[in-house]
Amino acid sequence: MESNYRSVPRLRTLTATLATTLLALTGCIGGDGEPATPATAAPVVGGEQNGVNITRQPAITRYSFANGCYLLESSGQFVAAAPGAGGYTTTADAGSATPFYLRPTALGSYLLMSGYQRTSGETGHFELLGISDPAGEFLDAGGSFIGEVSYLVAGLGDTTNLLLDPLAPLGSAVRAIGESIEFSGDQLANITVRPALAMVDSPSDLAVWQLNQLGEARFTLASDVTGLLLGVSEDGLGLVSPSLADAGNEFRLTAASGCDSYPEAELNAEDLSGEGPAIYLKDVDRFRNVKGIDQDDVFGFVDTHSHISAYEFIGGRVNYGAPFHRFGVTHALENCEANHGPWGATGFVELATTGIGLHDTQGWPSFNDWPRYNSLQHHQSYYRWLERAHLAGMKIIVNHLVHNEVLCRINPQKQNDCDPMAAILLQIQRMYEMQDYIDAQHGGPGAGWFRIVTSPGEARQVIDDGKLAVVLGIEMSKIFRCGEFLGVAECTREDITERLDQLYQLGMRNIFPVHKFDNAFGGHLPDLSTGIGIGPVLYAGNLLETGHPVEFEECPEEVEYNGGEPDQNADLQPFGLVDQLLYQMDYLGERFPESPEEMAALDPRRGTDQLCNRRGLSDLGDFLIRELIRRKMMIETDHISRKAAARILALTEPLDYPVINSHGGWGGTEALRDRIAAQGGITASFGGTRDNWVDKLTRDGNRPRAEQYKVGPFGGAGFASDVNGIAQLAANPGTATDEAGLYPFTSIDGRIRFDKQRTGDREFGLYDGRGVAHYGLYPDQIADMIRHSERSPAQVDDAINQLFTSAEAYLRMWERIENAPL
Repeated sequence: MESNYRSVPRLRTLTATLATTLLALTGCIGGDGEPATPATAAPVVGGEQNGVNITRQPAITRYSFANGCYLLESSGQFVAAAPGAGGYTTTADAGSATPFYLRPTALGSYLLMSGYQRTSGETGHFELLGISDPAGEFLDAGGSFIGEVSYLVAGLGDTTNLLLDPLAPLGSAVRAIGESIEFSGDQLANITVRPALAMVDSPSDLAVWQLNQLGEARFTLASDVTGLLLGVSEDGLGLVSPSLADAGNEFRLTAASGCDSYPEAELNAEDLSGEGPAIYLKDVDRFRNVKGIDQDDVFGFVDTHSHISAYEFIGGRVNYGAPFHRFGVTHALENCEANHGPWGATGFVELATTGIGLHDTQGWPSFNDWPRYNSLQHHQSYYRWLERAHLAGMKIIVNHLVHNEVLCRINPQKQNDCDPMAAILLQIQRMYEMQDYIDAQHGGPGAGWFRIVTSPGEARQVIDDGKLAVVLGIEMSKIFRCGEFLGVAECTREDITERLDQLYQLGMRNIFPVHKFDNAFGGHLPDLSTGIGIGPVLYAGNLLETGHPVEFEECPEEVEYNGGEPDQNADLQPFGLVDQLLYQMDYLGERFPESPEEMAALDPRRGTDQLCNRRGLSDLGDFLIRELIRRKMMIETDHISRKAAARILALTEPLDYPVINSHGGWGGTEALRDRIAAQGGITASFGGTRDNWVDKLTRDGNRPRAEQYKVGPFGGAGFASDVNGIAQLAANPGTATDEAGLYPFTSIDGRIRFDKQRTGDREFGLYDGRGVAHYGLYPDQIADMIRHSERSPAQVDDAINQLFTSAEAYLRMWERIENAPL
């Protein structure tokens, strides 16, 4: 499996390491110079016999060959590259055989790579065992199969080249299989298509092979598209129907060396201890003697608000890139022209929300213009970047599935369904696919470091295993399809429970009742940012979605709503219409430029800081909150009107049921956030820079709360990345001089040493104007905060303590939810 980081074992592990080496299969060098050890390399303790611990080699499975280097042998014949002939042949001489790097595309599926070369600035040239597509009729630009299976299989049956194509005696049988397939392939009738086994130069579905186990060390290799089996005979290498398989289709994979590395984003992290990142606070020097911290209290931080799956939101063609791709980084982060057009000129959402304007669209390998902290529609949470943050101490990440039906429908660039439930179900599917993909890279189901969890107990077990606990949440304006139009709800209580149960069964544990627009559950928190920007867009969107503008009222002076207001959703009376008109003028007027100083006294605009959404929690909203409590789900109060948030606190407080403010000011006022903390809930702010981040962490960690809600003396303060959520990551004002003093740096637990992160040709640092360009730079930003904040050493130290106790604080909050009385 692919190694997480470079390890420097301690002396006391050398004996075990030598034993492992003797028992293990030898692996190739992994992604961009990092060692990739096959899953079969690590022995397991098989128990005690006669007082002696017996170490046994784990069973070899179809997953064991992930990111390893192997020879392919069947019936005494080895597969060998024949570049001059454009493909592969067989040889009886193991010394002449070609080693293949087995790169998983999914669990049990592999690319068989015999070579990869790349010079600076180039995507790279692959040598892969696959099926050719000479007429360009079977694959789209991304390598996905789109042709007709019948033509592909029949064409393979017709080929006669003994070395590269199917076994000649079986050609007619294979053709018959192709002709019997239902697809007619009429669109190819007038095209000469002669697919063949070949050395293909880029990853595609035609180069994917299913590795299926026959016995302890015998496997078949089946084309993922055709289902035909790779085989050898005296005639050479070919394909055959599974019904006609014989010993020539049974392969043995022998560990080898000399493989080229499959291209991948680097971690640039070295394990100094040989034990991986610390799991418990007591394992870390700074917490070892702190009073009130228990032996099993988790060390590390939580990202309370992220959008890893947002590449599929509002139609699926707004945010370019993906957190994973079956063909790896060269496809996941290739070229944003696919979504944003030449120079990004047709990426309308990107141009409206980002600070980079027209830009070089090329991603891998140069990344000349993206990602950067403010390139809001370029994916910033590729899985290897997330893994780097995990090595720095991230133990929990909350991924909020996000969608907005109105923005999807008015967006001209889309490929996905705009229906709210369909959009969310697709993103849930993608998250489980991501988990499986990472498992595949590390040797099989459950072997990866990325684990979706559904309870605090499961999260603790995952963290204890050295892995990242991933919580699924939903942040969308029309959750459960429960919008409202002119005050009339578009769903019933029965609809709510049915759809809530469906999502619960799929692993959802965290819910925003309201997001950017009013809905059937309550009013939203208006965007009060000044100037022409996202505020007017959301204002117009709310009008389209609900049929009415935001209905404002004056906020309470110096106090918060109490949650018991009798008019949580009082009808708008005629005498209030004039006030509403003035409020609307105020809101819209604030979006325009400020008056010249000499005219300021004549400007009738009052600003909008005093305006609150008069819509609180509806009767359906009350019902939803009670249903969430009944299922022990986490309730988010961000984006909901201040009146509705106060009502949620009034409903949950008597039950000792905490709630969450996961991303800063979207949780309302500081007074409201203090109430959430005092009730045992979580308050978190956006990740920041230097003094700003220190101030946020110390403020959130030291909010008034009972001792029973603390981790030792610390309240715990995670942060919200809001990555991929049309939100900037943190900038950084540093200079080249700062960079020289930063790298390499060591993690807070002292176990991992980090250098500048490299993806392709690009070394990503903090000080080139890009700031936190992608998620993998949060470790760097933490180190920069420690070195360069001008806050007192005591305050910086407190900020770090609050951050690295936040995972334990989050778990305890979740446990209180589970233990709350119904």
